[in-house]
Amino acid sequence: MRQVMTRARSFFRQTVELWLAVGLVVAAVYFFSGYFTTVRFDRERIEVRVERGWIQVTGLYHYTNQSRLPAVLTLAVPYPVDSQHPPPRSFALCISDEDGRILGDIAPIVRGSDIRFRLIFRPGEAKWIRHDYAQEARTTSGRYLLVTTRAWRRPIERADYVLRLPPNFRLVASNYLLIPITIAGPGKTLSFSKSNFYPERDWEFAWDEPHASVPPSAKESSHEKAEPGRMSTGLVSAGRGGASLR
Repeated sequence: MRQVMTRARSFFRQTVELWLAVGLVVAAVYFFSGYFTTVRFDRERIEVRVERGWIQVTGLYHYTNQSRLPAVLTLAVPYPVDSQHPPPRSFALCISDEDGRILGDIAPIVRGSDIRFRLIFRPGEAKWIRHDYAQEARTTSGRYLLVTTRAWRRPIERADYVLRLPPNFRLVASNYLLIPITIAGPGKTLSFSKSNFYPERDWEFAWDEPHASVPPSAKESSHEKAEPGRMSTGLVSAGRGGASLR
C-alpha cells in the first residue's frame, strides 16, 4: 500500500510539473512573441513635407494596452517603395509625447529589408511612438501607406494628415480631399482628418514644381468630405542622419 501511495504521489507531482511547464511555455509565447496582444492602435498624426527630390514624413502613433496584465507589441515597418520611390535612406524611431517631443529611443530589429520593433506595456499603459523617415522622390508624386492599418481589424478612432509644400510648389492631385490650413512656417499647408477611419486605399498625392513635369499618378476626389486637420506644431520633418528607426 505504501508503494502504491508513493507511486501515486510521484505521478501526481510529475503531472503537475508537466502542466506547469506547459503553462509557462504558453505564457512565454503570449508575452514575448508580441503576436497575441491586447494593445490597440487608436490614433495617428502624420505630417508629410515635400522638398525637391525628397519626401520627409513624421508620424505619431498612439497605442494603448487594454489589459490588466503586461503586454508586448511587435510591429513591422512598411514603406511605399516602387521604381520612383526607393527605400528611405534614413529613419528614426522613438517614444514621444503627443506633441512629438522625443522621450526615448527605440532600437529596431533589422533583417535585410524587414524592419520590426518591439514595445512592452504596463497594465493599462498608453504610448505615443514617433517615426521619421526621408525618402527620395524621382517623380513629383508620393504615397503614404494607409491600408496596412486594416491588419488591426478595427477603425482608427482619430487620424490627422498634413501635407506641406514649398512656397513655389502647387498641389496637382490628391485622392483624399485636402483643405488649406494655417500653420506657422513658409509654404503651403493642406490637411484632411478622419474619425473611425478604416481606409480602403493609400493616400496618393502629386504636386507641380518649377521646371518639372507632373505625372498623372493621383486623381482628385471632389465628392469626399473632410474636416480641417489639426497638427501639433511640435512635429518636425525627418532628418537625413540618424541611426535608429521606426
